[in-house]
Amino acid sequence: MVQAIENLTALTTRLVTSQPHPRLKGWDRLVVDVLDARPVTGYADLLSRHAGGRLELAVPSERVADLPPGTVIRLRAKLAGGRAMAEGRPPPGLFVTEPPG
Repeated sequence: MVQAIENLTALTTRLVTSQPHPRLKGWDRLVVDVLDARPVTGYADLLSRHAGGRLELAVPSERVADLPPGTVIRLRAKLAGGRAMAEGRPPPGLFVTEPPG
């Protein structure tokens, strides 16, 4: 059995598209442009390589309901099962959205 690596990366992203996730109930599948990616102390950083590129990201639906394209989203995410996933229950202040501007 392969042990999962505890990993977490702080991302600043810009929303491109959002739709219900096809396999995860209560989650949306976002396509985002990764504007910035930084390691989180104490965790492996497996997502910084996406900085400057595009990424599919699973995010709890209630956090991104009705966000328009262009919204900047600051969050922490991990690689799990080959997919990038936002924290399901982030600590206060660690999931922030800014309207397009």
